Amino acid sequence: MKYFVTCFPGSEEIVEKEIKGTKHKGFLTTTKKPSESLKSIIRAGIYLKYFNFKDIKEYKKQIKDIKFPKIENTFAVYCERFGNHKFSSKDIEVETATKIKGKVDLETPETLIYVLIKNKECLIGVDLYKKNLDKRNYRIKPHPNALNSSIAFIALKFSNFTKNKNLLDPFCGSGIISIEAASLGAKEVYATDNQYYCTSSTNINSKIAKVQIKTFQIPILELKKQFKKYFFDFIITDPPIATVYGLRAIKPVYDLFFKQAFHLLKPAGTLTIITARPKPFLGPIKDFKLQKQLILDKNNLKYHILVFKKH
Repeated sequence: MKYFVTCFPGSEEIVEKEIKGTKHKGFLTTTKKPSESLKSIIRAGIYLKYFNFKDIKEYKKQIKDIKFPKIENTFAVYCERFGNHKFSSKDIEVETATKIKGKVDLETPETLIYVLIKNKECLIGVDLYKKNLDKRNYRIKPHPNALNSSIAFIALKFSNFTKNKNLLDPFCGSGIISIEAASLGAKEVYATDNQYYCTSSTNINSKIAKVQIKTFQIPILELKKQFKKYFFDFIITDPPIATVYGLRAIKPVYDLFFKQAFHLLKPAGTLTIITARPKPFLGPIKDFKLQKQLILDKNNLKYHILVFKKH
């Protein structure tokens, strides 16, 4: 049997390290049944067909030869659509459902047919778990701008994070990066932030995830006082971005952050920044050199994972 896993375009090589398969833009096909525990993917299912089309008429032709599974009980069709089209996701769901024999149940279907459309590309399959796997159960206390959990995992893997290493996230938000790192077997994980809501949310979420994280409510300026010099192997974070006040207001925070990071990181340590606004980090940065970067596409929003080394 052939299966598929969907992922953020740009992350295919990271995903392939979790599950071997044939890479396509935004998904992989594999002969191994994907586990629900995979951390880098979005959805997983039984592969039915992949094709290109331009309109609803051509879509109808393309799905004629699909051998949909025999439905014993109930089913539903769910379409995720990205791009500009003259048809809606509902149109696709209705047209697909007409080709399947069975009783439709939109609330609790036994079988979920999944349709992913990105511009002119279409992937159709049977969703194995009927949910997005990048949404973790531990996210009880979210942050308004919380990072996607799978993107956090991908950033850890892209940074070559390994077990038994010390990690710091100094802009912890709701603890997503810290929890993903702890789940990978980090030696010690520290999450700091200057806002009580963030450290409190991290504590609550980490308890749900059943991982150990040490949290401190302290500003960036105090990090050198809190931790020993050269204590961390990794600093991985999703820093605050420029708001309506512009880059001028946030730049001093970035400058201070890099100074603190240089003090805290081991000589061979790694600093990773995850951001949707990479411009402030792409120019020369004192004491650090950009080693590599990975760009992920999350619903047309580009996330840059920037990995720095000390120099």
